[in-house]
Amino acid sequence: MTTSITTIIVDDEPNSIRNLADDLAVYPEINILDTQTSPQKAKKSIIQYQPDLLFLDIEFPTTNGIELLQEIRPYMYNNMHVVFYTAFDKYMIDALRASAFDYLLKPYQSEELLQIVERVKHEKGNNPINFEQAMHQLLNKDCKFAVQTVNNLLLLRDSEILYFQYSNENRCWNMTLTNMKQHRLRLSTKARDILNLHPSFIRINTDCILNIDYLSSIENSTLRCILYAPFNNLELIASRRHYSKIKEALKLL
Repeated sequence: MTTSITTIIVDDEPNSIRNLADDLAVYPEINILDTQTSPQKAKKSIIQYQPDLLFLDIEFPTTNGIELLQEIRPYMYNNMHVVFYTAFDKYMIDALRASAFDYLLKPYQSEELLQIVERVKHEKGNNPINFEQAMHQLLNKDCKFAVQTVNNLLLLRDSEILYFQYSNENRCWNMTLTNMKQHRLRLSTKARDILNLHPSFIRINTDCILNIDYLSSIENSTLRCILYAPFNNLELIASRRHYSKIKEALKLL
């Protein structure tokens, strides 16, 4: 008797859903319960059905697959096998490979899909993946969180981020990492979204959010923020309006 593998597919591209569903149709054990293009509707469906297998795209216009998993995390109680169905770059794939989650690169080969189905069948009968442990491996280790840029999805520790600067020219926030690489965030990213990522991210003026773990001092006369070396040559100026909030944040740390 074939063991049924209940499945949900979530992707904002209907054609991708259709192609994957058609390719999965050759496997009699795969029982597709639902497909969704909307992340909000997908969350309700996943919580309701508690599927054995979830194919999940990483990037959506207003969110990403990892954020979706974080939101449903408290409501999941089975050993759901998550397959990130993605066209993302090597950085993201390396992060997924280090976790217990699976991935399927677009465009995929039929042999790759077969390997995933066989893996899920084996795990379901022998050693199922624990969804909570997989989430812990992906995000909780070293306090990683997901940051969506215009080009890719980055999994970062707070210590890897130096500051965020708003670009009036591009009308978006840019993120500068401690290796001085810069990444442009999505146009939809607001200051409050950045501030909610981590308590160390503090707004020092209207256009700059600083990781104050790197703040050494503030000059009284100029309000220049002096950072620890090797970042002590950066010119970041606090505003009078935000100075009191910076002092409050420093007292809390």
